[in-house]
This record gives sequence, structure tokens and C-alpha cells, in this order.
Amino acid sequence: MLDEFEMIRVIRNMFLPLNERFSSITDVNDKGVHCWKKVDVKVEDHIVVPVFPDGLSTIEYDKALTEYVAKIACEPLPLNKPFWEIHVVKYPTMNGAGSVMFKLSHVIGDGYSIMGVLFRVFRRADDPSLPLTLPNMSLSMNKLGNNSFRSHVSKCINTFSDLTLSLLKGSISEDSKSGIRSGIVGVEFEPIAISSIFIPLDRLKVVKSKVRVTVNDVVTGVLYYIIHLYMVKTRDISCGKNMNLLVMFNTRMLRGYKSIDEMMKANIWGNHVSLLVVPVPCLSGDQKVDPLYFVTKAKEIMKKKKNSLFTYLTSIILKVLTSIRGPMAGAKFLQASFRNTTATISNLIGPVEKMAMAGHPVDCYLILLFWMQSLVFNTVSYKGQLRLIATTEKNFIDTQVFNSCMREAFNNIYDAACL
Repeated sequence: MLDEFEMIRVIRNMFLPLNERFSSITDVNDKGVHCWKKVDVKVEDHIVVPVFPDGLSTIEYDKALTEYVAKIACEPLPLNKPFWEIHVVKYPTMNGAGSVMFKLSHVIGDGYSIMGVLFRVFRRADDPSLPLTLPNMSLSMNKLGNNSFRSHVSKCINTFSDLTLSLLKGSISEDSKSGIRSGIVGVEFEPIAISSIFIPLDRLKVVKSKVRVTVNDVVTGVLYYIIHLYMVKTRDISCGKNMNLLVMFNTRMLRGYKSIDEMMKANIWGNHVSLLVVPVPCLSGDQKVDPLYFVTKAKEIMKKKKNSLFTYLTSIILKVLTSIRGPMAGAKFLQASFRNTTATISNLIGPVEKMAMAGHPVDCYLILLFWMQSLVFNTVSYKGQLRLIATTEKNFIDTQVFNSCMREAFNNIYDAACL
């Protein structure tokens, strides 16, 4: 089992040298501009070893760990030392003999940057001398060779539509309140609950080939269906409501994955996230729906989003807002975008091979995000499995019902595709 002493050595020798931000805090210079200030790091002050009751069963420790993660996720990091903590849990759970949690602020960088660092800290379990292998892929927008007038007009219309919707969600237009959106002020400070399921990638690919869509279409369709099932089971009719997902993706993926060395050399470390507002199909509760409807609807919606130039405009919008209205304008726009939409989707691609840290194999991992919303989805892939994690507002969304909807959604879609 990995203990705190091994963890300290890993942090000193492998983690801290990767980027100066892990040894820095934010400061304001003489011109009033926020900047990074390097400080001495006492690694021991960043290591936390929680104590759980003795003699619990593995299932009870698993529940205790989930509750502990949900608790620390809501606690702010201290501002007087670098913005990260490592929590070493030395109790057995359903997924392993122990657990390690990296808690890092988004001030340091986006998920893509941070995971790039962690994949440098981890090694291949079968051969530590070899680097981890990530799927060779990029986020492909519509680059078809159709240069017809109709194609250009369609792209312009889609771009204008996406731009208008994004500006509205970043300012005055708010989604309807619903069973998955409380809409309360300060929702980010409310207690959270965590639900997750595993989906084999080979089963995802079966649905993909049967329905003739992409894997991302299948995943988006599953999320749509989860929302539909939950609202039906809680008797909250979604028909007529304005509901949108905020899809986060990394603009570096427009050119394919880059290693941490490539990011540092190209000076693209940090936050390079684009946001895309995607509508949620709303249906009446008494309407019988083919589960595959949500997958085909996802394909239809995402096809329009791909045939748009908006993804390239997000950074321009933020720069214009900052130059016109000051450095806080961009942050306020992003905050409003989260606050005014129903849920967020984030996706990170993990390694193909089994990972190890300091010689200890990693059976599974998850990534948690939570924003100014009652519901946040995150997906991570690892060793041929996709893990879907939902972070929900604990006192608003029924965790048990939502968890059952997560398990039911993909199974129903898979069964319908295989008929």
C-alpha cells in the first residue's frame, strides 16, 4: 500500500519539478496585475492522511471514502500556500487496498494540463521504463471538402446561432428550474454526492456501429437519456422547459493530444478550455420513447455544432471582454455560463495500459469537477473502460434514483441497439 512517506518522495522528485506553479502562489504586482510568486514548499504540509473508524467492512470503507471525497471537494484550498493537496487513504475499498487523491485548483491549469502532469508521475505497470500510451485522436470539427455556397451559408448560420446562444447564457438567459437544476444562489457551496458507473468501451463501440454514430454521440445520448429517466421517475415533466448542457473541451484537442513537454515548449500550459452550449431534448413524461432516440438526437445536434466555427471564437470572446471591461469580465462571463445552464459535461482520455505509482498498480481512477450547478458529468477512459461520474447537489437530487437511472440508461440503449 502506498503510504504518506512514499508519497512525499514522489511529490518532491517527480511532481514539483514538472511546473513552477506547483511551487507558487498568486500575487498582485505593482501594476495591479495578478501573477505567480514562487515560494518554499514544505511537502508535508500538503499531505493529508484521514482517519476512519476501525473494523469496518470493505463496503463501509468504500462508502466512507465517497463521503470523504464529497466533503473535501467542497472545501476551499488555503491561499497562503501552493494550490494543491494530496490525501492518502490507507483503508481498503471495493477498488483497491488504498486510495490517493490529488486535489488541485483550476488556477494551476485545466484538466488537460493537470492530467498531463499526473501521467508523467505515473508509470506503466508492465514496464516503468516506457511512457503511458494515450489513444491517438483529436477533436475533429467539420473539415469536409464541401465548399458549396450552401455549405458556407449553413456554417455561418450555425456559427451565428452558437455565438448568440453562448452570449445569452453568459449574461442574461437562464435555463428553467427543474429536477436537476435548483437554480439557487451559492449552489457551489452546497454538499455534493458522487455517483459513477463503468461502461466497457467495446459495448460502446457496438452501439456506435449499430446506430452508425460516433462514440461521443453515444455518450451524449446516454447523458440525455439519464436526464430523461430521472425527470420521469421524479415526475418532473421536461416538456416545454429550456434545458442546456455546457460541454467543456480543450482547444488543444483541435490539433491532437500534446505531452507536457510539448505544451511547455509551445507555451500552451494553463487553461485552454472552450465551452459549447448544447440543448437537451425535452419530452413529456407519458411519451413512450425508444432509447436510441437520444443517441440519434445527439448525433443530429452535435452534427450542427461540428459544422460551426464557434469553437475557435471562445478565446477571442474572452479576450475582447477582458480588453473592454477589464480582467474580471472574462471570469464573470464564464461563471454566468455555468450558473445559467443545467449541467456540464467534461471528458478526459486516459491511458490504454495499466498505470502504477511508485510501483503500486492503479486499478481505477476518477476525476471530480463541480461548478455553480446541481449536476456535473465527467467521463474518463482507462484500460478499455469508460467511467461516467456524476457530481450532484446532495440535498436536491435524489442520489439513489439518479444512480439507478445511470445504470439503466446505457443498458437500455445497448439492448435496443442489439435487437
